[in-house]
Amino acid sequence: MTGFGAYTTFDLIPAVRSVTGNCVDEVGCDWEAVTLCAFAQVPPAKAKVAFLVCMDESEAATTEAAGKECAARGGIDFSAVETCLGGAQRASLLQEASEAFNAKLPGRTTIPHTFVNEADVSPSYQAISSALCKDGSAAPACKGYAAECSV
Repeated sequence: MTGFGAYTTFDLIPAVRSVTGNCVDEVGCDWEAVTLCAFAQVPPAKAKVAFLVCMDESEAATTEAAGKECAARGGIDFSAVETCLGGAQRASLLQEASEAFNAKLPGRTTIPHTFVNEADVSPSYQAISSALCKDGSAAPACKGYAAECSV
């Protein structure tokens, strides 16, 4: 989110319902597995968001092709992603994502789903930035927010 990156910690949780079954938007969770393995290579949220946007916009025929393309764009070592996909780390990451996703959203849901400090927030820039500012963010985008609320 513009203006909040240095002031906010983002937790991106792929929509994994069941490791052995379906993810929210696909059978087999291959796209989520590639995304999780790439996320494991890049700690900054900004790099993860860029990779995720690339994967969502990719028109590649396979998850591997999309992953290679997006890793190259983001400077991510795809050989490390392939190692993750071919080993136990894939299952471990999917299991962790499934546990986190089901804990946050146990029933039917929409994707993307956004929370600010555990509060459910509409996934629009206005709603998220308003919630972050209301929560006390020190981001420059919130400077006018405090003045508007105190009048």
